[in-house]
Amino acid sequence: MFLPLFFAAALGLNPSNKLISPGLGSKVVVRTAAFLAGSSPGQYRVEAFTNAKGNVPGELIENVRVGPRTLFLRDNTAKKVTLSIPTSSLKPGPLWICITENPKENKSSTSSGSQLTVLTRSCYQRILQSRKPIFLR
Repeated sequence: MFLPLFFAAALGLNPSNKLISPGLGSKVVVRTAAFLAGSSPGQYRVEAFTNAKGNVPGELIENVRVGPRTLFLRDNTAKKVTLSIPTSSLKPGPLWICITENPKENKSSTSSGSQLTVLTRSCYQRILQSRKPIFLR
C-alpha cells in the first residue's frame, strides 16, 4: 500500500545549530520562520514537546509562549516565529519543535458516513544543554 508523504508547513530552523541552551534567564528562546511546504494556505500552530521513548515527540510542554499566537501561512511568504520555552520543567536532552495545521471545524452537526481527519505535522529535534556556568576571575 502506498501512502503519500504530506508536508503542510515547515520551520526554517538552522540545521547546523542543533544545540540550544538557556539565556541568562530561565527560558530558552528559539527564533525561526514558518513557511508552506507544498500545501494550501491556512492557519497553523507551533508547539514544543518533550522527547519520548523511541526518540519521538512526547508530551506537550506547558507555558510555551509562541509569537505570533495565530499563524496564517499563504503563498511563499515566510513568517517569523519565536518560541520562549521555560526550562523549569525540562532536563537536558532532546526536545521537539513541531508545526501543525489547525483542524478545520466541522460546522454541520450531522454527517453521513464516517470521516477521518488527517492533520499534518512537521517536527524538528533540538538538544537542550544546560547553561555553562560563568566563572569570574
